[in-house]
Amino acid sequence: MQEEFEAAGVPGNRARSSFGIFVSYRQTDSTPWVGRLVEDLRDYFGPDRVYRYTDSNRSAQDYVRQIIEALSSADAVIAVLGRQWLHAVDEKGRRRLDDPDDLVRLELETALRKGTTLVPVLVDGATMPAEHELPESLRSLSRSQGISLTDRHWKHDFHQLLHALDNHGVLPSRSPRAEEPTALKKQLTDVRRFERTLPALPRQTFSKLVSAVQQLRYPQLRVDRDAAEVVFTVLGKEVRAAVVDGTAGNSTLKVSFTSVRGRFFAAGTALALATNPVLGLTWPAIRAWERRFATGFIDNVERLLDGRGIGPDSALPPGVQSWRERRWKV
Repeated sequence: MQEEFEAAGVPGNRARSSFGIFVSYRQTDSTPWVGRLVEDLRDYFGPDRVYRYTDSNRSAQDYVRQIIEALSSADAVIAVLGRQWLHAVDEKGRRRLDDPDDLVRLELETALRKGTTLVPVLVDGATMPAEHELPESLRSLSRSQGISLTDRHWKHDFHQLLHALDNHGVLPSRSPRAEEPTALKKQLTDVRRFERTLPALPRQTFSKLVSAVQQLRYPQLRVDRDAAEVVFTVLGKEVRAAVVDGTAGNSTLKVSFTSVRGRFFAAGTALALATNPVLGLTWPAIRAWERRFATGFIDNVERLLDGRGIGPDSALPPGVQSWRERRWKV
C-alpha cells in the first residue's frame, strides 16, 4: 500500500475527481469531532469540496484508490489530532504511527511529499506532538501551527481555521455563472494584507477594533463577535479586519482588502476606480495610500489599547482630516 501512496505524488497521476480539502483522522480517536467539522466545512466550501474517507463504501482496493485520488487533487489536508492520535495501537499493541502502512501516516506523508498545504487541527484537548514523538517522515508536522477546536468556542475556532485556509488560497466554490467575472477580477486584482501582533488578549483587541471603527465613523457591514471579525467600508472600499490568537498574552490584528494590480491599472481603469475609489491617483499613489491607511488604522487600534485615544483618520489627507474635525465640533 505504501507504494500506491508514493505514486500519488508523481506528476500525471492527478485525480479525476477534485476535492479541495482532504480530512485525515483516526476513527477511534476523533470521529465525533470530524463529523461536525466536515459538516461545517461543506456548508462553507461546498458539499463536493471536502473529502473524508468514510465516504467510501467500496471494496478495499477501490477504497484505497479513492483515498489516493482525493489526496492527489486536494488543495489542503486537514489533519485532525485527538488525544489518542499519537499513541493509538493496533490489535497487537504496536503503535500505529510506527507502521509504514498505517493509513493516517501514509496520508500525511503524501501531503508533505507533494507540498500540499497541511493544517493540524487539535480536538478534545490534544496538543501538538513533539518532533521526537513522530516518525522521521512526519517530523516536520511538529513545526506546524496547530489550530484548536473546542465545543465552547467552536464558531470562533472554526473561523480561525477558515482564516488559515484562506491564507493558503483555499476558497469557497462559486457557481459557474459567477466564476467568469470572478476569474477576470482575480486577474486584475489582488488582496493586500497587513497585520501586527499586539500585546493584548484577543477579546481586548477585538473590543478596541470595534471601537476604532465606530469612532472613525466607518460604515459597518458586519460585526461577527464569535469570529472576532469586522467588515466595514472606507471611501467605498470594503475592508475586513479580524483578530486571531497570537503567542501567550498577545493577539494578531489582520486587515485586508482588494487592490488593483499595477500592470492592469491603465487597461482596467473602471475596475481600478471601483476597487480603489481614491479618484485621480496614479497606481503607485494608490498603493501608498492603501499602506498608509492600513498601518494608520492598526496604529489607532493600538492607541486605544494603550489608552491614548483615537488618532487621525489615516484614510484622509491631513487637510481633509482637519476640516472634518472642525465640522464635527460645530
